[in-house]
Amino acid sequence: MDKTITMTDSKYIKPSKKIKVFFWASIVFLFTLFVLPQYFGIPFPLFDFTVIRIMIIVMILLIFGEKQRQQQLFEVMSRTYSKVLIPYLIVLTYTLVLRVDINALLNPLIELISLYLLIYIIQYCLGIKKTLHYLLIFSYIIAFLGLIEFVIHRSPFSYLETIKGIYTGAFIRSGQYRIMGPAIHSLGYGLMLIIMIPICCFDIEKQEINILKNKLLFLAIAANIFFTGSRSTLIVFFLEVVMLALFSPKVNKKKFFIIGGVFIVIFISMLIVFRNIPFINSIIIQIVSVIDELLGTTYSVKFGADISALSSSSHYREQLKYIFQIDWLNPWIGLGRKRSFACEINGSFIQSVDNFYIAEYIRYAYPGMISYIIFLLYFLIRMLKNSIQKKSQISKMLFIGSLGFCINLLWVDSLQTFKYLYILFAIFSCLPENYENLINGKRRRVKVISKYIKNRDEVINLEENE
Repeated sequence: MDKTITMTDSKYIKPSKKIKVFFWASIVFLFTLFVLPQYFGIPFPLFDFTVIRIMIIVMILLIFGEKQRQQQLFEVMSRTYSKVLIPYLIVLTYTLVLRVDINALLNPLIELISLYLLIYIIQYCLGIKKTLHYLLIFSYIIAFLGLIEFVIHRSPFSYLETIKGIYTGAFIRSGQYRIMGPAIHSLGYGLMLIIMIPICCFDIEKQEINILKNKLLFLAIAANIFFTGSRSTLIVFFLEVVMLALFSPKVNKKKFFIIGGVFIVIFISMLIVFRNIPFINSIIIQIVSVIDELLGTTYSVKFGADISALSSSSHYREQLKYIFQIDWLNPWIGLGRKRSFACEINGSFIQSVDNFYIAEYIRYAYPGMISYIIFLLYFLIRMLKNSIQKKSQISKMLFIGSLGFCINLLWVDSLQTFKYLYILFAIFSCLPENYENLINGKRRRVKVISKYIKNRDEVINLEENE
């Protein structure tokens, strides 16, 4: 069992109760952020208190209730990634002022506050190993509730709806129900699953990538991905699996290719034998549609796909790039978030923009889009560099998940899912130079800030096994 222990002999400090309270609050915060839906909370006319916003307030109050925690949080906020964020925050601020749109700043700011809180609780409370354990547990909960949702054709999380106007209800395409889990759309759920795959494929104890480590969870997540009906998520899923296989140690790689090869043969055989069953046929259409998406073909039509829908989707994607040429969009000042976008482009009416980067251009113009891409690249490049130079398996895992998420954003908007990407960013930010120290639970010395103690050290065991 993992413990976080603080030892001090000051009669003025009784930390054990406070530490327990903060520890459990951190777990609730992580659970709330990862599992619970946005439409669960307390509705208010001007500002809805979603459960994650409530927990953000709770965590901030707990941190600012102690001087030492305040200074630790300020240290977290003073690191290089904050400097990289400054241009983006400037864009958010002037968009708020010029467009009189509070959400232009508030929505992304809340997610960024979550990032800082995640870094803080991982570094000073939970540790990386314990955080990954909890994320695995939460992934099991979400994945198996997704299987239940596919059967009952309603998200189990929808029963938690207390804030109206966010939950979109059932979504059906080509006669098949598309699951959405705790997200507000099946495409948003796909982004969540893309983050869960690498976590599922990481052996926490051995600190290495192993796709077969959590086989049951892997299959459950894979099934969830098929049930979302999202071709883009399916493409990124295949890409992630290939990268995980290539980056895994040789022993794990051999096992995966042997077992994976057998599974693929059995899977394809079952698809061929039971292809006339509507559900199996829909899976075949999804897989072949991925090939069509990549190669520009229409093979899926032979299995019953709607060719008009395929042509419409392809045409829609082609028109999105012309948004950058629209005259009435200011390239320096975006529309913000409260103004909806609608425009006729080459005879096609575009209202929904299923590409985060283009949508970000509409919201914050070139300065916002470019500055945020730089922020994403900052983490991706550092992860890749750490993976190569230090041969860090955990950095490889985090890089694959982060890259997969960013690639998927080429087909979808973020749909309030950046908090899942920020979990990977937070874990990476807590990796020290010799990252095994934090995972294995080595001791390090941290200065105690107390008016009753002068020049004393507090020994913190980040991950002590009992």
